Amino acid sequence: MADIRHQVKILADQQKTYTALTTAEGIRNWWTDNADLDEQVGGTGIFRFHYDHTVETIVRIVSLQQPVLVCWAVTSSFRPEQDGTVIRFELRPEGSCTLVDFSHTGFVAADETFDLMNKGWAYYLVSLKRYLETGKGAPSPHIDFSIMEDNS
Repeated sequence: MADIRHQVKILADQQKTYTALTTAEGIRNWWTDNADLDEQVGGTGIFRFHYDHTVETIVRIVSLQQPVLVCWAVTSSFRPEQDGTVIRFELRPEGSCTLVDFSHTGFVAADETFDLMNKGWAYYLVSLKRYLETGKGAPSPHIDFSIMEDNS
């Protein structure tokens, strides 16, 4: 098994960070602007991405512990290597910041898709940081790689 892990410190409180991860409006500002998300355990999240056509990833909300934990299980994805994986955001205060411990676990192999997903999550976590700190993220399809240049 292969797991993706990232950590990012965000100049925002836990509740604001939690809301960005647990509401469709929040998700649309940093991950993909075409998202539907139930706000309760057992609900569904549908995240759509547009390449040459629209594709989607569907998750089941496994755990919500306000304001410290968000956990989703991928039930169906345009990248079948993600099916059955688990996406987890753990939030903890650090002074006036929130430390986000991110993991996407359960990949069968550290292959090309795993590498692509790892890089993608690095980008989107910087987008989350920018959204919470400046009010402007860079969600799909409005990807802006310049946000990766200075993520202080």
